[in-house]
Amino acid sequence: MDLLALLGESIVQGLILGFVFGLLLKLATKAVKTFLLVFFLVVKWLEARHIVIVDWHRLTNGLLGSEELVINQATELIENLIEMGAFGAALAGGFYLAHRLGK
Repeated sequence: MDLLALLGESIVQGLILGFVFGLLLKLATKAVKTFLLVFFLVVKWLEARHIVIVDWHRLTNGLLGSEELVINQATELIENLIEMGAFGAALAGGFYLAHRLGK
């Protein structure tokens, strides 16, 4: 097998997949951000009209303990991308390219 051809194929695949994932993530992020903003505004409006009662203190207690889990998952994801070699680098490059072109 030709090592250079395999390496080139891996880099091209990584760039294409990284670019597609970057665009999809950017689109999904905007959609989720808009949904959460509208949901928060509706809940605050309903609370102001005394239709619902929200215990904001109890809602935030659950978020404080999950910081370690998120950090561990992000660290494992980065380590796995680094271990994948050329494909991981090309994937990250395509992802970065999608974010730069999407601005």
